[in-house]
Amino acid sequence: MKKWYQESYFDRKNWLLENFDKLNLSSDETLLIMLVELCRTNRKYVTYDYLMKKLGRNAKQIDSLVASLVNKHYLKISSNSKGLIFDFDEIFEFDPEKYEISDNKDLFDTVSEVFGKPLSPTELQKISELSEIYGEKRFIEALRLAEAKRTYKIAYIEGILRNEK
Repeated sequence: MKKWYQESYFDRKNWLLENFDKLNLSSDETLLIMLVELCRTNRKYVTYDYLMKKLGRNAKQIDSLVASLVNKHYLKISSNSKGLIFDFDEIFEFDPEKYEISDNKDLFDTVSEVFGKPLSPTELQKISELSEIYGEKRFIEALRLAEAKRTYKIAYIEGILRNEK
């Protein structure tokens, strides 16, 4: 059975443009995804030469963008005899409406809401420590990634933060 984002009526490019800020995508990452989506729509294979030409970037810069998208768990890459296959389906697993975090909302309330349970004193202390070390914005980004993987553990969020450092 097809997922909702694989249906013919769903406009992936519009959805991405509407939600790139909530997905923590840079403009270059968004443009790279849009170019890959264009190739997918037109049934063309994506090549680094194509991406370099369209984005005006060198191979190292394209590698950096691709690595960033892989680290965010938005992109999976495979290959076949005809070239690279970029799979961005994971990005559509996010529910951007869940990540509307207002400025006046307490970080602990946000984590509790995402985890779907009250937080223990140990969890509260660890959240406080992590947000102090990495900053609240980076903590929220890691929380989003954990939510996308449906892993509701502070240790998992800490692992994401350590790996990005």
